[in-house]
Amino acid sequence: MQSVSLNTNPLSNSMMESHLAKAKAMGAMADQMNAMGGQYSQQLSQLGQVAPTSPATTQSASEGVFDNVLGKLVHEVNDKHVQMGNSLHAMLAGENVPLHQVMTEFQEAGVAFTMMVELRNKLLESYKELMSMGL
Repeated sequence: MQSVSLNTNPLSNSMMESHLAKAKAMGAMADQMNAMGGQYSQQLSQLGQVAPTSPATTQSASEGVFDNVLGKLVHEVNDKHVQMGNSLHAMLAGENVPLHQVMTEFQEAGVAFTMMVELRNKLLESYKELMSMGL
């Protein structure tokens, strides 16, 4: 088998570097969101001990619904990036992958990542606002 060099041009190098940077950022955000979800669930359970709460609040805090939703979002975004990376590697390796498919996947992965970052920012802002409220 003949080895294939992936260093074909500066554009492909730039795309790969961008992909790797986003993958690292997604991992950091996943850890941060999981920590926020755990703290949020813990604080909900503490509030349940101090004041009476509705069964729905206690149930969602104990089941970790918040963690599941965030984890699912992060995994879906990661899957889009993995799919895009696989298509890009295949195209750069000379396989018959249409350029428009790779570019579409690249844009989908970018939009999903941007949405996740914005969601994280909104959640973090809401969390900080809740923490600054007095009881």
